[in-house]
Amino acid sequence: MAALLLAIFIAVPFLTQSPYFLTIGISAMIFTVFAMSLNIVYGYAGLLSLAQVGFWGVGSYVAALVVTRLDGSIWEGMLAAAAVSAAGGILIGAVALRLSNHAFVIVSLCFTLLMQMLAQEWIDLTNGPMGIPGLPAPGIGFGETSFVFATPTHFFYLTLAFATISLGVIWLIVTSRIGRTFRMIKHDETLSCSLGVRVTVWKLFAIALASVFAALSGALYVFYVTIVDPLIFDVYYTQVILVIVIIGGLGSFWPVVVSGLLITVLPEILRTPNELRMISYGVILVLAVLLMPTGIAGLVNKVRMRRPMSNANAAESST
Repeated sequence: MAALLLAIFIAVPFLTQSPYFLTIGISAMIFTVFAMSLNIVYGYAGLLSLAQVGFWGVGSYVAALVVTRLDGSIWEGMLAAAAVSAAGGILIGAVALRLSNHAFVIVSLCFTLLMQMLAQEWIDLTNGPMGIPGLPAPGIGFGETSFVFATPTHFFYLTLAFATISLGVIWLIVTSRIGRTFRMIKHDETLSCSLGVRVTVWKLFAIALASVFAALSGALYVFYVTIVDPLIFDVYYTQVILVIVIIGGLGSFWPVVVSGLLITVLPEILRTPNELRMISYGVILVLAVLLMPTGIAGLVNKVRMRRPMSNANAAESST
């Protein structure tokens, strides 16, 4: 699956040089990583966090401010965004985890709304509703020479490298002992505590890890669109990643990756207006919860379970 997807995306710029289609591919890869950050904290650790868009926006602003105010590079901005978001995730989680699961959701939503309010009102720092325009294209320096990702094709391959590394790191984490610990805590906290697992510490780690990938995704996204403003905290982004994770299947990896690519590409191909797109995301989310609660991963598991049963029935009939 990894080799197939990588080969397809490597071939895209050779098949088309259209900025429109390359932009769709860039958005698909960034939003897939962004949705996977929600999958870490919600699908694997069992914490429905609506703060992911907050970290996505915080990472965007931190990276933009490092570049525009401190004359840093985009890579320094992304590192700063990851560090600030991880610290914020631990701080918010340390407070919210003392509450019930329902209260945790409300606190995470309030965090996102608070960040949006700060972006609008802290004019001296964020430039208010006008945002921070004119963000420069990322570049890599090699001594006296440098390479700038100024064209859509160059930025496409930069995003492909980012998505490949990010998804590779996430896959290594969720398939390791860390991922198994997350799933154990999600299914039975009491049993986890009885086995000596420090549940709160592992939950904080899941929140911090998810906030890092959300912040990195947001930082890369705003440097492609060359502007960051308070709309980066819009509820639209929450809808998108929720739909991706639920349709893919909570706590699954490849189904969420496939879902992320499809959910971000299909609306662009169908060319639906933004208002209708938000309504369609809401309808898809409701239908997915009612008709396909386990997502694509659940359907795949059902097919896998039916095959041994059909083989066993065939063997019995033959005997």
